[in-house]
Amino acid sequence: MFSVSWRRLAFTIFVMLTASFAVAQTAEATKCCTLTIVVEGMSSDEGNLGVLVFNGPKGWAEDRQAALKDIAVPAVKGTQTLKIPDLPPGTYAVALIHDLNKNHKLDKNFVGYPKEQWGMSNNPHATLKAPPIEKSQFKLDKDMDIHIKLQ
Repeated sequence: MFSVSWRRLAFTIFVMLTASFAVAQTAEATKCCTLTIVVEGMSSDEGNLGVLVFNGPKGWAEDRQAALKDIAVPAVKGTQTLKIPDLPPGTYAVALIHDLNKNHKLDKNFVGYPKEQWGMSNNPHATLKAPPIEKSQFKLDKDMDIHIKLQ
């Protein structure tokens, strides 16, 4: 009789420890981070600042539906700061446009050169097309500030 109760107690303790470990892992996985984006070089107060946050290569850097976050805020001439809260830890890339006419896309001339200012995390150089996402990716595992210079 003692051995049956002991086994039951040991099994119960094992189940409880396993469950508490799983809960702790889940809580850690959903830990949230705030990404602060400092945008430099906005040419005017006209239009919006369009922000796309990607957590993978699909749709990089223009597909709003593929973006994890799609944000538009009024433009502020000079330097503008934007906070994006509640991002889970992971690898991200950010694409920005100074959307002068508020049409939610980067307008280009007949050659394909951007007519509106744009920028990306890690500030990669590009001319006629977006550089690969790998040049803009960064790891987010705690609250973080990034600086993006508009081109």
